[in-house]
Amino acid sequence: MKKLLLTLLLAGAGLVSFAQTTKGKISGSLFDEKKQALPFANVLLLKAQDSTLIKGAVSDIEGKFLFEQFVANDTQNQFIVSVSMVGYKKYFSPKIVISAENLEVKLSNIQLELDTQNLKEVTVSAKKPFVEQQADKLVVNVEGSIVANGNTALEVLQKSPGVTVDNNDNISVKGKQGVLILMDGKPTYMSESDLANQLKNMNSDQIEKIEIISNPSSRYDAAGKAVINIVTKKNKNFGTNGSVSIGGSVSLPPLLKTGLNKELTSEEVMKPGMMPKYSTSLNLNNRQGKFNTFTNVTFSDNQRFNNNVFIREIDGHTFQQYAHRYQYNQNFSYKAGADYYATKKTTLGVLVTGNVGSWESSNPNTNITYIKRTGAATPDSSLLTTSSTVRTWTNTTFNANLKHTFDSTGKELTADIDYSIYDNRMRERGMISRFFKYVDGVETEYNTPLNITSSSPNKYNIFAVKADYVHPLGKMKAKLEFGAKSSWVKSDNDIRFFQNGAVDKGRTNYFIYTENINAAYANFNKEFGKKFNLQAGLRMEHTRSEGKSVTLNESRVRDYVKLFPSVFLTQTINKDNQLTYSYSRRIDRPSYNSLNPFIFFLDPYTYQLGNEYLMPQYTNSFELTHSFKQAFVTSVGYSITNDYMTEVIKNAVNVPEVLEKLKKYNNIQGIDPEKITFATQENIAKFENINVNFSVPIPITKWWNAQNNLSVYYNKYTGVVSDQSLNVGQWAFNFYTSQSIKLPKNLTAEVSMWYNSPNVYGIMQGRAQYAVNAGLQKSLWNKKATLRLNVNDIFLTSFWSGKTNFAGVNMTINNRWDSRAVRLSFSYKFGNQNVKAVRNRSTATEAEQRRTGGGN
Repeated sequence: MKKLLLTLLLAGAGLVSFAQTTKGKISGSLFDEKKQALPFANVLLLKAQDSTLIKGAVSDIEGKFLFEQFVANDTQNQFIVSVSMVGYKKYFSPKIVISAENLEVKLSNIQLELDTQNLKEVTVSAKKPFVEQQADKLVVNVEGSIVANGNTALEVLQKSPGVTVDNNDNISVKGKQGVLILMDGKPTYMSESDLANQLKNMNSDQIEKIEIISNPSSRYDAAGKAVINIVTKKNKNFGTNGSVSIGGSVSLPPLLKTGLNKELTSEEVMKPGMMPKYSTSLNLNNRQGKFNTFTNVTFSDNQRFNNNVFIREIDGHTFQQYAHRYQYNQNFSYKAGADYYATKKTTLGVLVTGNVGSWESSNPNTNITYIKRTGAATPDSSLLTTSSTVRTWTNTTFNANLKHTFDSTGKELTADIDYSIYDNRMRERGMISRFFKYVDGVETEYNTPLNITSSSPNKYNIFAVKADYVHPLGKMKAKLEFGAKSSWVKSDNDIRFFQNGAVDKGRTNYFIYTENINAAYANFNKEFGKKFNLQAGLRMEHTRSEGKSVTLNESRVRDYVKLFPSVFLTQTINKDNQLTYSYSRRIDRPSYNSLNPFIFFLDPYTYQLGNEYLMPQYTNSFELTHSFKQAFVTSVGYSITNDYMTEVIKNAVNVPEVLEKLKKYNNIQGIDPEKITFATQENIAKFENINVNFSVPIPITKWWNAQNNLSVYYNKYTGVVSDQSLNVGQWAFNFYTSQSIKLPKNLTAEVSMWYNSPNVYGIMQGRAQYAVNAGLQKSLWNKKATLRLNVNDIFLTSFWSGKTNFAGVNMTINNRWDSRAVRLSFSYKFGNQNVKAVRNRSTATEAEQRRTGGGN
């Protein structure tokens, strides 16, 4: 009897134990229609009784999934496994019973069936708007946009809400200049001019989306008041597949002012040709088993023009200058790489990207300057400069990367090593300046023509390494992130000028710049109940740099350590309303060339001067963002920048040390040094920015959607420039609206408009600028092919105009280019197009590219 009672008690204890503490385990493997492993599918464990979700998982690279450590008891011991994947029919398993005798269940291999109709429906519904506002960033979905098709990356940025591009290709966000440009999460390490050149030669066909982050976290490099990340296209399909596209456009230019007539009484105008442009691209991808290889190549061939009219008053004289440039440029961009899925937790990758190209004057550039006494009806002299320039670039970046996932909780390590080589060269084949006088309306040439040739190689070598680690703290509902990065940059800039065949020592200059930045950061993220989420971070950066002018035998070393905190607090008010409070501190370092203490020759009356004493600027930014239904977003921000870097324009006669250098080294017969104007960068005391932004998507009907964005901002500059007090501020705004309309027979139409109001940047005031664009798209051959027709700047209103009247400099500028263009393009997708996600990652380089100076 005692034995029987003991047996019953033990059995009862076993049942109680099963009911309370038993942990089940279910595993299986997924395969596609070709019986190949199916990774990245969504797998759900459901309660059989009422389909309540127990756990979720994603199949690994080998198609395997696992559910473990889930509770099973006498009231919950029957389960169902559900599998879903875009392009496949949904799968439900038979009932699975977990018991004390059967705690582990391994399912038979699961093979999913294709669902062609469902895939078509998903393809249609997955079309994203051109502009998409998210809580922490604004996303411009370039891929698939009709009006963005065929544009350059710089032109797409100009269309983006809150972004403005001035006449010098400087980019600002919400009125704030000093923007960090990333390519696929890594910096470009170029000067501002070289970067602008690359963006001008980068076709929108290469871009998937652009992310605009106005207040970045500590994980990003501390450089830049805002971050713009250009994400290039990545093939997301298995098997062998790809796409090809080809397109061409012609510009419809305006009448351009080119100079004065023979009587010197009125301006002459001319109309340039149609400026044809062509581009083609090819994407290829092969994803089999543990390997994924991919390549992307793009070639463009463009003709462009640029027209500037400068009017400046100096010491009782007016200089009226007309500059006209024709450019013919070609660019070949490439990206190739491979990912190896060594295990289900470890992925190794290699990547090489680059571009090779050139632009040159298709006709000699002309620059004619008329000089007259202020108030006189006609000029008394003129200067005609013609030039023939060729510029080439060869830029290559090599990357090796690692991603390791430790477990299913999200513990993850990523690492990247980058090595970049930039070789940008400019050669002036002949800049000839001729001098004329006008006596009783008769033109007479005087002085010997000035013939200048030059060679300007800019070389950059960059090495960077970084590592990031994510460590979830499950019980605390928190996450800890930390990482480190080091970068080494060397800029080798050897400028050589020749005047009438002889070395011009006054303009020849050799400048070497080296920089090492070591950084470390930590981010802590924690949920506080259901209402609050906090992310706090701190980044430390140690910078050591040396700029050395070999020519002038001058050098300057800098060595400093700075801290950059960031805080983001998200408050969920209810299911429809969310608030985000954020703060961050940022730095902007001077571009490499701006630290070169040399006077650069542009034309006999115009120079550019480097400033070896230029200091970094520091910005503290605050922002409050409200999101309604995760669609309507409003934000209010304030930032203050100390030691603000801005370009100032000065008359040489007001700066004795510069005037002395000009007289000693840059003396040109017939040119009065006291009439020379030069531009340089200086630190002023303070820059303040207040901005309010609205994002309002409006689904008008099922076939008509509108996206509207409005940014209102106030910029204020205070400090001392040229020994004069600067205190200027102005309210401004920019507005973007896009209308997408679905038409019968697979047709889609888009109409968009952007408008930038008059604004102020430092001592320069810019006038209003806007453009209207329209496009039509038709899908063909079961949506494998797309035909697009679009027109940019229909009314020829996208041109830049500005003026300044400060510290003795009175100047107006008007700049026009081939902004209006009609483009036709065709694209075709081939191979397996079943959509499956690939891993996202960023590489080591994130902040130095924009400082190298530009390229395209």
